[in-house]
Amino acid sequence: MKPIALFYFYQELAEQCMFARMAKIDIKACNIMDTHGLNRHYYYLQSLLTALGNISKILWPIVKKGDEQGNEIRENRGKELREALNVRGDAALRSRKLRDTFEHFDERMDTWFGKEERHGFSDRNLGSMKGVIIPSKKDRLRTFDPETWTLTYLRKKYEVGPAIRAAYELYEAIQEKTGQPGKKVQPLPGELDE
Repeated sequence: MKPIALFYFYQELAEQCMFARMAKIDIKACNIMDTHGLNRHYYYLQSLLTALGNISKILWPIVKKGDEQGNEIRENRGKELREALNVRGDAALRSRKLRDTFEHFDERMDTWFGKEERHGFSDRNLGSMKGVIIPSKKDRLRTFDPETWTLTYLRKKYEVGPAIRAAYELYEAIQEKTGQPGKKVQPLPGELDE
């Protein structure tokens, strides 16, 4: 990859890592003082998942049918970036399942509503749903628990925390590659280290 292209992708990855961090901070702030209801939590959650998905697409490019030359270029770019930044193949950032809960929501809802007649459901729940019996688990679309950083979507749980930690590590690796060795991720205003 040409040096200018490599620099560009480092810059884009760093920016997406920063967007993920900012969304995490905003979600935490909502937990403390939310005056906008659940919409604000899900707005920031969607921003977080989009940033993590963008990182995944850069490091593990999507292969497109009928575009062999483009696929080779993208695959080589992804491999070169992963090697340069020492990103493992099983990194938490690789999975697009989290992002897809929002990205392909319409397709999944077509299937879900088509399976059986629905008389009610709940969506964009917040917090633990352990003691809740109405609606039943099969009638809950999305539940985000900011205490455990898990998103449950149609009864499947997705851990958000490992991907956030991986984004922090990636940011530090980029700092090493771009001439700022040893520079740790500095807390942003409102960010509390865990």
